[in-house]
Amino acid sequence: MRNISAMPTPPDDAVTPQPTEPTPFILAPSGRTDAILQGLGMSLALASYQASSVVLVSPTPEGLAILPRSFDKPMSLASDGQRLALALRNEALLLAASDSLAPGQPRAPGRYSRLWLPRALRFTGEIDLHDIAFSRSALLGIATRFSCIARLDEAASFTPLWRPPFISDLVPEDRCHLNGLALDAAGVPRFVTALGQADTPEGWREGRARGGVLLSVPEGRVVLGGLCMPHSPRLLGDALYLLNSGAGEVLRVHPATGEAQVLARLPGYLRGLAVQGDFLFVGLSRLRDRKGAGAEPLPVERAGVPLECGVAVLDRGSGRLLGNISFTSGAEEISDLALLPGPGRHGILNHTDALHRAALALPDQGFWAQPPAQA
Repeated sequence: MRNISAMPTPPDDAVTPQPTEPTPFILAPSGRTDAILQGLGMSLALASYQASSVVLVSPTPEGLAILPRSFDKPMSLASDGQRLALALRNEALLLAASDSLAPGQPRAPGRYSRLWLPRALRFTGEIDLHDIAFSRSALLGIATRFSCIARLDEAASFTPLWRPPFISDLVPEDRCHLNGLALDAAGVPRFVTALGQADTPEGWREGRARGGVLLSVPEGRVVLGGLCMPHSPRLLGDALYLLNSGAGEVLRVHPATGEAQVLARLPGYLRGLAVQGDFLFVGLSRLRDRKGAGAEPLPVERAGVPLECGVAVLDRGSGRLLGNISFTSGAEEISDLALLPGPGRHGILNHTDALHRAALALPDQGFWAQPPAQA
C-alpha cells in the first residue's frame, strides 16, 4: 500500500504564499481500486464539505493521482459524462469537460487529459442542496431545508416539484431531513430517503437512530422504515441500492416489496454512492460532526471498529470488498462522490479562479486566450 499526497492549494504547479500551512490530502489506496478505475476509464470526484474541497482521483500509469480543489461547502456532485454539477453553500455550479483544452492548461501543460471548466452558476441560496442529479436537460436535487424535491432553473432559487405527504407546508425548517433522490432510467424521481417523518422544525432529530425511511415518489408510500440516517438511494432496473448510513450498511432493496438485503457492512458513516457496471463506489466518513448524528453513539460507532474516511469499492452482486481509498490526512468526512468518464488524469477549475476566463471552449476544440500584445 502506497500513500499519495497532495496539498489543497495552490492550484496546479503555481506557487503562492500561504498564511498558514494547509493540511495535505494523503490517500492510502489498497486492493484493486486503481485497476478498476483504469478498466472503467474513469476518475473519481469526492466532495467534502467538512474540508471545503472537491478531490479528483485519477488512474495513471504511475498509479492514482489526486487533485484537491477548494470549494465553498460542496454538498453533492452529479455527472452525466460531459457535464458535472456541484451543489455548494449558496449556489449550484455547472461545469463541462474539455479534452482539447486540457493538454494546454497554462499552469501545468501536458499534465491533464480532461479538464472540467465552469459554464454556469445558479444562485439557490442556502437551501442545503443534497443529492443532485441530471434529469435530461434539467438539474434536480433535494432542497433539504424545505423538505422537497427541487428543480434548479432560472425562474427562482428553486422550483418545488414534490414533498412527502406528511409535510404540511413548504417552509425552510428542515422538518424531516429529506436528503436522497433516486431517478429512474428516464430521469423521473422514484424514491427518496429521509431521516424521519416529522412535520415540525428539525423534528427528525428526536428519532434519528431508527426513524429513517425510504419513500416512493409520487405516492409517498413508506417502502422501508426503521433505518438509521439513510442516504443516497440509486435505482438500477429492478434493484434499488441505498446506504443505511448510521449503521454502516449498504442495502439492496426490492422496490415493490421493501425486502432489504445487507450487501456489506463498512467501517464508516456512509454517504455518497455511485454504481458503474459490476461495481459500487461508497463514501465513508469518520463522523466528527456530532450535530447531525447526536450525542449517543450510532450503531456503526458501537461496533468497536475505528471509522474511516474514504471510498470503498464493492462487487455489486456479492457486496465483497474489492478495494478502498482511505484519507489519512486532509479530510474526515465525504459528503458525496461521482464517477467522471474519460481516461487519464482529470483537472478542474473553480469559478473563483481567474484562469477559467482564459479558456475559450468550443464544442470540438478550444483555445487559451493570450494577453494582448503591447502597443
